[in-house]
Amino acid sequence: MICLLTLLCLAVTALPPLEVAAQASAKYYITVDVTNQIVTVYNNGNTSESGIVRQMICSTGKAATPTPTGTFSLPSKTYNTERTEWYYFPEFKCYAKWATRIYKGILFHSVLYSASKRGPTSSSTRALGSQASHGCVRLRVEDAKWIAQNCPAGTKCKVFRSGATNSDLRARLLKKSFSRDSETYDHYMGRPEGSASTAAAVKINLSRGKKGAQVNQLQSRLRALGYYVGALDSKFGKSTKAAVSAFQAAVGLKKTGKVNTDLWNRIFADSAPTSTLATLTEGWQGPAVKVLQQALTDLKLYTGAVDGSFSAATAEAVRKYQQNFNQPVTGQADTALQNEAIQKAKDVKAQFGATPYQITTSSTPVSMATVNVKRYTRLRAKASKRGKKLAKLNKNVQVRVLSDAGAWTQVRYNGITGYVERKYLNFFTGTEVVVNYVPAPTPTPFIPTPTPVVLAAPLEAVADGLTLETPAPEAITSEPTPIPTPAPTAAPVPTPAPTIEPTTEPTPEATRLPAYAVTAVDGARLYADMDVQAEPLAELPANVALVVVQAEADWIAVRYDDGAVAWIAAADVTLTDELPEPVAEEAGIEEPGAEYDAEPAKNTDDESDNGLILEEEGPLPEEGPLPEKGPLPEEGPQSEEPEA
Repeated sequence: MICLLTLLCLAVTALPPLEVAAQASAKYYITVDVTNQIVTVYNNGNTSESGIVRQMICSTGKAATPTPTGTFSLPSKTYNTERTEWYYFPEFKCYAKWATRIYKGILFHSVLYSASKRGPTSSSTRALGSQASHGCVRLRVEDAKWIAQNCPAGTKCKVFRSGATNSDLRARLLKKSFSRDSETYDHYMGRPEGSASTAAAVKINLSRGKKGAQVNQLQSRLRALGYYVGALDSKFGKSTKAAVSAFQAAVGLKKTGKVNTDLWNRIFADSAPTSTLATLTEGWQGPAVKVLQQALTDLKLYTGAVDGSFSAATAEAVRKYQQNFNQPVTGQADTALQNEAIQKAKDVKAQFGATPYQITTSSTPVSMATVNVKRYTRLRAKASKRGKKLAKLNKNVQVRVLSDAGAWTQVRYNGITGYVERKYLNFFTGTEVVVNYVPAPTPTPFIPTPTPVVLAAPLEAVADGLTLETPAPEAITSEPTPIPTPAPTAAPVPTPAPTIEPTTEPTPEATRLPAYAVTAVDGARLYADMDVQAEPLAELPANVALVVVQAEADWIAVRYDDGAVAWIAAADVTLTDELPEPVAEEAGIEEPGAEYDAEPAKNTDDESDNGLILEEEGPLPEEGPLPEKGPLPEEGPQSEEPEA
């Protein structure tokens, strides 16, 4: 008996752990080829050329600080700055954009920025395509952003050494990244259309009884689409076959329950239809969640990102839906709720079209009842025990009473109307939420009272072709002179005679605007209108000089971007008549995985700089060795070094 128990324990520990739903339902699969310094993103399960979604050049770790190899699952965010625009490395006093954690302290992130955030450093940009970091994987900014926004926690990432150099592909990727959204892979590689998919197509032949990684990938994808509700056990069983058949029916194919190469590619295609067969819960990932999020957004119940991740915010929106439509509040979206929400959203969109609308709710007293049974009773289609069973009513479930007469009571439960025996109900008065969608009120535009302003420079020089508001007559004379001559009646005397009064209003001193507005040390935002709640047109760093055009209360109109006009808050700028002194370039910084660089920044058209605007770096120190790097940190988000 002891021997048998020992063998059983060994067998159990040898089994691979099941992946959680959030990990298994990830849409993409990432590889990092250290030999070629290339990152490739595939449709999950299709690692042929026909499955390539995006491909990009990178910089992995130097020989002394290599990027660890192996297969990893991208973890959830550890720090708020992950997967956002800016990520700071305090040890090196520099930034990167759109950092996504791979493993412990190893990240995907953009090329480096100095502490001023004014532009990618030239050394990190020129290093793309070579091993140059402290272990992280550096990318172009747009590539790092794409991974941060499209590859959620659970996405698999394989870091490996291919051992074979692909010079042609490296040369193409050094010029620009590949994106399937803009062109085909054949076109990118300069080949005849269709050659990639036929040359390296994945051969798939799956049916009931099959096992293995391909089955697991199939289950994960069907789960993400909302078809598969079983365990991710890598076994092609009854539930997997049912999910495949449901997908075949959705795309108009014969329901065979078998998967060949063509069906596999249709299942993994971005255009694959979703289903509502699976109950969506917190942690679920995939297109089915995205469809639900969009419906809840249209119903004005969800304001988060429509990203296919069933987050806590999505669960809260589901609870709001259940409260508003008088359903049991669980935070889970079963088949009935998904279908109902999707249809309601379609109805609301059809009702209002392009007209803005909003949700209103009110409560009204209604007759309710609690099911009082030992275990459960049945909701039936008619007032008879022979009626069709519509739902199972567990003990203490609440139902809405529609009519109460005789031995059977008509009730509504979870959107289903039926009958239940009256003797099993305890009646009480409750409240029911009534939901309405109405046109949104049209906001009254704020029209500020204009303040007359005389510009410091001539109108045609400052306005640069813009139409400016004409100052009021009393704010400016028709024939201004360099030195105004005061009227005789207004001549300065020690004590004016009380009987002397001016016959006309005196001309007020003209308000003079400085020529420039310089942004504050924290930077500033430009707006299309005088409204800080609006979406800004641009984010400006500190010490940027803008030409002043006009002033309105607490706002300044300025010229930027080749003559365009925008508004900036007066509190965010300093007004001056002279251009500020240029800020001296910072001395060269020691970047993670980069050396001091004395070369000036190159022209932005130089292909070797990968089309990025570079920041000129400081000169080499005059004497002395390069500063010694400290020991590598063991772990943490503030360093891009691998754990020792």
